Amino acid sequence: MQNGTELWCVMSRKAIVVCVAVVLIAVFACIAYYEYAKREALRACEISLADVRVRSVGLTSASLEIVLRIYNPNTITATLDRVDYSVYANGVYLGYGSITNRVDIPPGSTAYVSSPFELSYSGALKTIWEYLISGGKLEWRIKGVAHIDTPLGALNIPFDITATR
Repeated sequence: MQNGTELWCVMSRKAIVVCVAVVLIAVFACIAYYEYAKREALRACEISLADVRVRSVGLTSASLEIVLRIYNPNTITATLDRVDYSVYANGVYLGYGSITNRVDIPPGSTAYVSSPFELSYSGALKTIWEYLISGGKLEWRIKGVAHIDTPLGALNIPFDITATR
């Protein structure tokens, strides 16, 4: 009779271990799917140029701040892990920038993400001249890639924004 009780206890322990393992795997899978869905939601987000601000002006360069507006039309939070972009003014390439901080954009709302950008005067003389002639109007173009990190690798979402300021 004792062998039957011992067998029951051993089977019961194994069943408990299996149940706990299945529950932990299911919880991990749900969390992983939710994180993936947050990043996938970024595909439907609308990215636009909110502002280009002058932070400081030096003898050889100017320090700008590029501000992107990201609207999330989804019913789930969208997550942006990082962005790499190139900046053009009136068709002239001005340089490269990046945003490395992770941003969560709640459903139905807008987030503003800013990035410092160093503008070398040597590559931008034509643009500066056009700016002065046009009375302060430039056509800005931000062309880049939003990166979404996943356990299986990065998803890349290209974007191309044009705005006159």
